[in-house]
Amino acid sequence: MIRVAVLFLLVVITLGSAYYLVVQRHPQQVAQSHLLLGGLAAESQSLSKITIENAQGTLFAARKDSEQWLATHLDSVMRFPVDVEKLSAFVSALTQARIIEPKTAKASQYPLLGVEPVTQPDSQSTLITLASPTKQWRVLIGNLASSGLGRYVREPSQQQSYLINEAVSLPLTPNEWLMPDVIDAGLNTLQSVTIDSDPAFTLFREADGNWQLSENKLPLAYPGVLVHTLNDIVNFEYETVSPLIEQPSPDRLVRTIDISASDDKSLRLSIYNRPREEGYILILSGDLIDASMLEWQYGLTDFQARGLLSSKGDLLQQPQTPPGR
Repeated sequence: MIRVAVLFLLVVITLGSAYYLVVQRHPQQVAQSHLLLGGLAAESQSLSKITIENAQGTLFAARKDSEQWLATHLDSVMRFPVDVEKLSAFVSALTQARIIEPKTAKASQYPLLGVEPVTQPDSQSTLITLASPTKQWRVLIGNLASSGLGRYVREPSQQQSYLINEAVSLPLTPNEWLMPDVIDAGLNTLQSVTIDSDPAFTLFREADGNWQLSENKLPLAYPGVLVHTLNDIVNFEYETVSPLIEQPSPDRLVRTIDISASDDKSLRLSIYNRPREEGYILILSGDLIDASMLEWQYGLTDFQARGLLSSKGDLLQQPQTPPGR
């Protein structure tokens, strides 16, 4: 019994000594051994380029210009602002991602986890490249775990794949991580909005800040309908964005909306039918927003365009037809 106790004590001392030597010689390696991308946390504020690629090519790419992140994948020359909240959440997830357990190291098994090279035909993986002025990190993001609580990953230079604890949300389209608020103006800075319809009508802000409808002889459809309509216009959503190469044909023009601000700046929204397909194209002109945002055309689905195509009748209660007529 004494002999067993002595042997157990020797084993404990040996293991303790080994752990002490590892911690003393490689303290940083031990502290970060379970992080997916060691060192990224310390460099996250210095990141200057981010690229997301899949089997079809570059899905998203952005670089930091001064203090602003700009998308570089839409055009070889033109740049479009990025949705910083989504980009920050993405970087944060990668920074905090920890390895739960090792998975396969066999290339033949990579497709089961979705961590095969993006250059491989029918690859399911997504290659992430993060770069600061002095460092670079690359990782293949694979399928979601069946539990939905993590993803399979693999560094391209390594055979070993892993399961990490972060789901890591990725963009589904090249436009998903672009800045959503094209018109950066609050309703309290606007003076009037004139909608060229049949007939034209104007929403204007009174001295007390309340919005009214021009030549309004009927009750409003519901309280707040004017503010709701204005929000649909100022905060319009778009499906795609592409460089404005040439103006659409005038015969495709559906509506114009003229916004006037209290500082005498203005903005015109021109809405056109898309040729040979559903949806609309929106083009902006004026000095209310940054000039760079006027160099693009915005593709809208039928649903996204609904708020921009409201008629005056949509804002009012319509007289009810007496029964029997």
